[in-house]
Amino acid sequence: MKSRFIVITLACVLLFTAFSANAYAKKINYTVVDENNIKMDSPVRSFEMGSREVRADLVIDLYNLSEATKSLDIIDSSRTVRLNVAEIPKDWDVAIWDRFFDLKVNEIVVEPPKSKNMPSQSLRLRIDLPDQRPDPGKYSFQVEVVSPDGKIKYDNAKYTVIVPSPPASTDTGVSVSSTFPVLTGSVTSEFEFEIVIVNDTGADSSFKLEGEAVNANAQALTGWQISYAPSFGGDRLIASISVSDALSERVDVKVKPPSNTEPGDYFIPVKISDDAGFEATTLLQITLKGQGEIITSTDTGLLNVDAVAGEQALTKLRITNIGTGELTNLSLLADAPQGWEVDFEITEVASLPAANMIDVPISITPGKDAIPGDYLITLRTIHPDTSDYLEIRVTVAQSTIWGWLGILLVVVVIGGLAGLYWRIGRR
Repeated sequence: MKSRFIVITLACVLLFTAFSANAYAKKINYTVVDENNIKMDSPVRSFEMGSREVRADLVIDLYNLSEATKSLDIIDSSRTVRLNVAEIPKDWDVAIWDRFFDLKVNEIVVEPPKSKNMPSQSLRLRIDLPDQRPDPGKYSFQVEVVSPDGKIKYDNAKYTVIVPSPPASTDTGVSVSSTFPVLTGSVTSEFEFEIVIVNDTGADSSFKLEGEAVNANAQALTGWQISYAPSFGGDRLIASISVSDALSERVDVKVKPPSNTEPGDYFIPVKISDDAGFEATTLLQITLKGQGEIITSTDTGLLNVDAVAGEQALTKLRITNIGTGELTNLSLLADAPQGWEVDFEITEVASLPAANMIDVPISITPGKDAIPGDYLITLRTIHPDTSDYLEIRVTVAQSTIWGWLGILLVVVVIGGLAGLYWRIGRR
């Protein structure tokens, strides 16, 4: 009887332990899902498009408000949500993108924010009107944040877009302008303007793009590279662009002058025209500044110097400005073997105009214990815009004093031997 009681007791304990373990496992993997876990915030819910705008971008912030409860030891607080755009007006393109407009977002994992009151995710809502501009009026659509299976609706928002009446057509029919029509840079720079083409012709049209570089006397210049690309269009080059009626398009005008262009003011008239005879012109200006460029050599053109260990040898560094602009504050430096001394008469050239040169005397003193042979030293001319260097071979010979000492030693030895023979001969 007693043994049966013990068996029953053990069975109860095992069943209780298994139940507790199973409950604990469920507790570990348990996830709290609540309609209040995820909130969406978008500061702008209603706005008016510009009279020529066809696109708008809004910010959507998602907040993960999940928190662990006291009854749970571990909780998975990340949330996977789906974003739906509903009731979209006909032919409109409304989509949700990541913050950098790399990917369209359908589902996304929303982690808890790293700091309090900060959004967990920031997304972008992009609205594109159809090619045929819609009639003036108010248009609405919905954005919903739901669980992947659609059973839980976390949040939603209604957006209203007001499309205004298009501007009245003008007599000119088309206009072209630039916000920054004058740019300045060096001859080696590449310049990029942005022009805005406005179509008021009363119909959709394709405009041809033409441009050339001219000087202050309106003389056409050769060698200038002028190309056109749509704004936000990557590296694609175009020769014409289509613009819908009552709308505008932006075009990048890229200009590269020839490398031998003199400093001064240059102009690029850009003309747009269509087959119906509408045309307009805008004038772009580039102001080129001179840019210095240096080359280094020696005054003789020779790249070798003879020197004696421990003694000073002289040469001259010739610096030539072959560029189109003045250079100031050129620094002179030297790289030489350890124990050597390389001294410039001046260590900085205050000014070197274009197409000018200067000779800087240099003294080179090899170390006293330098072994006879060939050595390389590097002479550098440094400027923030340009630099150059020159390597000189220095042939080191032993000091002449050692030659005289050798001769004296030989004379002494010969004299000593002669005296010895003389003494031996007398005996």
